[in-house]
Amino acid sequence: MRLVARALLLLLLTAGPGAAQRGDPIARLESARARSPRSVPALRALGIAYYKAQRFREALPVLESARTLDPKDGLSSLYAGLTAEALQDLGAARRAYEAYLQFGVSRRTKDQIRARLVALVREEAVANAKAALADEARLTGTPGSPLTVAVPPLVFRGADTLLRPLERGLAELLITDLSRSAKLTVVERDRMQALADEIQLGASGAIDSGSAVRAGRLIQAGTLVNGVILQQGTSGLTLDARLVRVADGSFGDPATVTNSLDALFAMEKQLAFVLFDRLGVTLTPAERQLVERRPTTNLNAFLAYSRGLQATDDGRFEDAARFFDDARSLDPSFGLAATKAQATTAAAQVGTAGVEVAAATIEASLQGTPEAATVQAAVTGSTGGAAAGGGGGGVASTLANASQSLNPPAVSVQTTSASGPPPAAPPPQRDASTSTTAVDTPVRSGTVTIIIRRP
Repeated sequence: MRLVARALLLLLLTAGPGAAQRGDPIARLESARARSPRSVPALRALGIAYYKAQRFREALPVLESARTLDPKDGLSSLYAGLTAEALQDLGAARRAYEAYLQFGVSRRTKDQIRARLVALVREEAVANAKAALADEARLTGTPGSPLTVAVPPLVFRGADTLLRPLERGLAELLITDLSRSAKLTVVERDRMQALADEIQLGASGAIDSGSAVRAGRLIQAGTLVNGVILQQGTSGLTLDARLVRVADGSFGDPATVTNSLDALFAMEKQLAFVLFDRLGVTLTPAERQLVERRPTTNLNAFLAYSRGLQATDDGRFEDAARFFDDARSLDPSFGLAATKAQATTAAAQVGTAGVEVAAATIEASLQGTPEAATVQAAVTGSTGGAAAGGGGGGVASTLANASQSLNPPAVSVQTTSASGPPPAAPPPQRDASTSTTAVDTPVRSGTVTIIIRRP
């Protein structure tokens, strides 16, 4: 046996460039991918290894290929998100993180992702707004389709400033309701809010025609909803909205609904249906039923929720989490408030110190999980996780290759596939007498002869 060990060691030291390649984890994983180009474990491991080596531009397409082959592979989605962030592709990062929330297995990591998404959505919207402003000269000549609709924050006019957060809350309700129609494309609230912040829409108390046209062109919308909340007395409220045609800056006829504050949700639904009519959209029965749904019927809960939206837009996540939690407490069936409370609470706890810190925090949250074992295996050049036995790589694989090259076996050496787990070990065999006496028989001795041919 000493002779075998010495021969194997000598082979490893003198085998030349081939051995060096086998010692390079990324090279081994690239070979595994070449052998099995549709193997999700091979692609995932190579993508993770590229990410760890900061070869981000190589990592992302490999990880996206793994996700395409298996959309439910959470770990590929997680590292696709981390890689996309490193490349400043915030939209791709957001989509990949959202996939991990659906298919990932680590609860701690999901909490980190929820926290990151709160800030990431805002960062993405601000980045898009800045890019649009930088490209304004080109965008000015290409207004969007009239069926692409944006809803800026409504403008509140009244004495009771406690109602001002409804500017964002009612805008979100209108965005949600208008999105129910398959005929309309509605700009996301975060994107519209970021643009409003960048060009200070509504700072004068109203959106004039010039500002509306500019905003529409910047976000490639053909129609904007210019809305006002007018408080009348102590309990009266009027919702007024006009459609702004981006192509020529013209305002349509006003859609006005007046009632008491207690009837706010019924007023919003009435306004939404009028807007559908003005847009020339006929709803299907199923779409109309979706529009009629109300996320809450509790006015105080909705006011708290609207304050949470305001705080989130301002980056005050601790305040936002408290407001959303208040909304959930006031109406336990308010599911959207519960979701946002969880996300902003996590964001407040983790903080948003930047992409690098967030990435390190997310990766650290994997420690002690089966996914961490898979990541570690990728770093060492294996396509499987340590807990599952690993893939075809490492010292054991190298020694097996060396043994075969020295002495072509009469009985083949079992190796694992780069794309699958190792074969299960057969159950231990007992001597026939053991099953009746319940006592193991003595181990029989024998002689094993190992022949090593000289190269």
